[in-house]
Amino acid sequence: MKKLALATVSILGTCLLSTYANSASFDCNKAATWVEKTVCDSPELSKLDDAMAKKYKINLGAAPDYEDSKAFKDRFIANQRTWLTFQRNTCKSEECLIREYKEYIEEQSNYGVAWNFSDELSPSDLPSKSAFGKFSQTSQISIYNSGTQRWEDTGEAKNTVSIHSVANKPYLSIIDGVLIFTNAHTCDLGESKAIWSENHWVVNDDQPDKTAELRFYPALYKGKTQLLLRDMDDQYRRLHCGMRGYFDGTVLKREVD
Repeated sequence: MKKLALATVSILGTCLLSTYANSASFDCNKAATWVEKTVCDSPELSKLDDAMAKKYKINLGAAPDYEDSKAFKDRFIANQRTWLTFQRNTCKSEECLIREYKEYIEEQSNYGVAWNFSDELSPSDLPSKSAFGKFSQTSQISIYNSGTQRWEDTGEAKNTVSIHSVANKPYLSIIDGVLIFTNAHTCDLGESKAIWSENHWVVNDDQPDKTAELRFYPALYKGKTQLLLRDMDDQYRRLHCGMRGYFDGTVLKREVD
């Protein structure tokens, strides 16, 4: 009887030491943020988080074995940090987290994620004031010189995106901007209507044979509100900017906080 009692105590002790029954890629007993606690509380999210971590580790270990491999790994780690900051950690619902994890793991977009009943959103569901404004980034422009067969720096250019509020409709915005790329190729975003979708603005341009979706994720990063651009499946720039315009993953800083 004593042995049985000791075994029972041991099992109970183990259960008490582990608050969460689900397994994630991190120690759930040290979960501090809402996102971490939600991941640990949900069996589905715990499995997705573990799958995300495994994929990240495999891809990081598959860095090319040459002299720039360190630079490759540094960029890969920075991209992971960007995904966590702007996409995963800005979610406020399980549905949002599931979408972000699945898109990361499956490397395919889940379209149509905008709110269906925007007029019924609560204040906590709406974008904050920092999700509006002018965002910009200064970048170096290079042009290929066919004579010397080299890329030559031609100076700096300022990429800008402005997100304007719409009166009496806080879930809507008008987004415009101009982005400049390699070979001084310019992409004008025009004036596009955007809908707030849990943690980002989304601009949809559905075509008969494809979906072009451009997302704008605002987040506090390094003490300043910044904006991540995500060109889902690389379709928006193909449709509007040509093959030379590439801006997926671009991060712009809000000019006035």
